[in-house]
Amino acid sequence: MADLRLAAEENPAVAEMLDAVPAGAARIEDLVQRGPSAPVWHSLGSRGGRGCGWTEL
Repeated sequence: MADLRLAAEENPAVAEMLDAVPAGAARIEDLVQRGPSAPVWHSLGSRGGRGCGWTEL
């Protein structure tokens, strides 16, 4: 997720889009073990931080 966030930060257009459109990523292992509605998603935009459910991105 750090690599995805870094790629977004390096491109100003992508960073601007992520401020307007929520986008997130989750590790496949977390999705399999805990399910897609668990707080395993991490925002790729400036709201990054603690994991959340996909509806909270």
